[in-house]
Amino acid sequence: MDQVLCREIRHSYDGVRDAISGLTLTVSKGEVLALIGPNGAGKSTTLRVLATLLRPDQGSVQWDGADAWEDRFQIRRRIGFLGDGTSLYPTMTAAGYLRFFAECYGQDDAAATKRVDEVLEMFDLTSKASAAISELSKGMRQRLAIARTLIHRPELLLLDEPANGLDPLARRQLRDVLRRVADDGVGIVVSSHILRELDGFVDTVALIQKGKLEVHGSVDDVIANYEVGRRVYEVHVTRGLQKALSVLRKHDGLVEEVVPLHKGETIDDPATADRGLVRVRIHGAEERAAVIIKELVLAEVEVVALFKVRSDLEDVYQSIGRDEVS
Repeated sequence: MDQVLCREIRHSYDGVRDAISGLTLTVSKGEVLALIGPNGAGKSTTLRVLATLLRPDQGSVQWDGADAWEDRFQIRRRIGFLGDGTSLYPTMTAAGYLRFFAECYGQDDAAATKRVDEVLEMFDLTSKASAAISELSKGMRQRLAIARTLIHRPELLLLDEPANGLDPLARRQLRDVLRRVADDGVGIVVSSHILRELDGFVDTVALIQKGKLEVHGSVDDVIANYEVGRRVYEVHVTRGLQKALSVLRKHDGLVEEVVPLHKGETIDDPATADRGLVRVRIHGAEERAAVIIKELVLAEVEVVALFKVRSDLEDVYQSIGRDEVS
C-alpha cells in the first residue's frame, strides 16, 4: 500500500441524518493520521469505512487507485483494526489469543510462535503470556487488543481510542511502538480525544465536526494556520511577581491572568502580593520557554514551575471553538 484515499464519502445510518458527509482524506505509507473531534462527530464511522466494514452511501475508498469495496475480502487481510471495545476472550491466555489470530491469518506453527513472542515483547506482556485474559488488568487487556491488530503485519492500522484504559507510562510506550510501526512503512489512523497524547507523534491531523472534515493537513501546517505559535503557559512565582510580569511583557507575553499561588491568599495582600500564578501567552517555539526561565532567574525572580497549559493540538481545537456532532 502506498496510499489510501477516501473520496467524497457520505454515510447515514438512518437515511435521514448523515454520520459523515463529503469526506475526502488520504493516508499514505508510513504516515500517522490523527482523527480528532467530539464524540459523535463521525470519527468511528470514518474508521469503519476505511476498514471496509461499512459501505458508504456515496463516494469510495481506494487503495492505490483500486476500489477497496470490490476487493474488500483481500484488503481486510492487509488491515489491522481496533474498534470501540476490545472483543477479548476471557478464558484464553494472552499468548493463545494472539496465536489464534496469527493462525486465522494463515501463519504456520513456527511463524505464529515467533510473531506471538515478538508482539508480546513489544507490548511488555511476555510475563503474562500464560495468564488468562480474565486475570489481566484493564490496561493489559487494552495492550493485548492493540497487539492483536499487529499480529499479521498489516499495511494499514486503524485504531479507535487506543489509549483508553492505559496509564501515562503505557500511553508513552504505545506512542513509541506505533511510531516504530509507522517508520517501518505502515499507514496509521488513530482516533483520540486525548489530544496531548498525539503531540509530537502524529504527522497529519484531520478534524471532523458534525460529520464533515473541517481541517486536514500536516501538524505543522495546521498549527501555523491556526496561529498556535502563541502558546499558553503557567508560571508559578514565589518571589518577584512584578519583576516576572515585566520580563514576560518584554517577550511580548500576553498576560491573561494573575491569581494567588495558594488557597486563601490574595494578590492585594502586601504579605502575599509578591508571589502568584501567571497565565501568559508567549509567541514562538517551545524553546522560548528556556530563554524566559533564564531571564527570570537573572532578574532574581523565584520560579518554581513554568509549564505549557495545553498541547498544540488542543490549542488548534480551542481556536476553532465548536463541538458539533452528527
